[in-house]
This record gives sequence, structure tokens and C-alpha cells, in this order.
Amino acid sequence: MSGKLVTAAIYDNRPKAEVCVSMLAAYGIYALATHMSDSRLGLIHVQVVDSDVEAAKGLIGSVPEEGD
Repeated sequence: MSGKLVTAAIYDNRPKAEVCVSMLAAYGIYALATHMSDSRLGLIHVQVVDSDVEAAKGLIGSVPEEGD
């Protein structure tokens, strides 16, 4: 892995963030879930390498939200 880590998505709970990380990994995109500076708010940032951010956002956007 080379490059800077950037936020691809933000979730309000860890299970959703971990599912996102697992999905990205299944597509070969290195990702991790971290609290970053919003930990006091309980927000989880899913981060990827900057060169993968567009692909990651495309995959994340293709997943239907609950209730859709």
C-alpha cells in the first residue's frame, strides 16, 4: 500500500462500517474503519488509499440503504 489514506464514507455505527470495509476488501480495495477526530460523536470513518477513493465511493454508492 502506498499513498495517503482518505475518507470514503462515514457511518454512525461500527457494524455498518465493518461491513463496508469487508465489501471493499472483497473487491481488492484496502480499507479500514477508524474513529478519527469524530469519536466523541460516535462517527466511524472508512478510509481507503487515495488512488482507490473513487472506486470505493462507487461501490459504496451501489449498496442499497436499509428499507430501500
